[in-house]
Amino acid sequence: MTHSIFSKQISKATVDILLVAGFFLSILTSRHSADSWGSLHCTVSMIWYGLILVHIWQHWRMTKALLKWKVLKRNVITTLTVVVFILMTISVIIFVGDLSYKTVHIHHKIAHIFWAVIVIHAITKTKRLISLFKNKKS
Repeated sequence: MTHSIFSKQISKATVDILLVAGFFLSILTSRHSADSWGSLHCTVSMIWYGLILVHIWQHWRMTKALLKWKVLKRNVITTLTVVVFILMTISVIIFVGDLSYKTVHIHHKIAHIFWAVIVIHAITKTKRLISLFKNKKS
């Protein structure tokens, strides 16, 4: 089942659109987040995080290829996006053990970098997203 529903063009486009929506919802809800895992920000962000994992899986060949220096050098923004995603993941894991002002501050700083990198990543990949909506000619 190498060609699952998630690897189809329409699925990739749908996930990308949901990622853009989730990006804005995560930012908007961060201003009003409560100190609870059940807050709107945490709920929206965890759904968004799940979509990011689906997106990474949809592009798994590219993700694996980033382990090669030649590919890494040609895809600096994608590599940076993966690195900052890992940092964001670590900041959330730290929350599990210690929800304090210091960990929130660290998460907040990483989030701002993550948002900036995601905007750059999205802009550089816009042409590819648009191509997902074009009909293939036989």
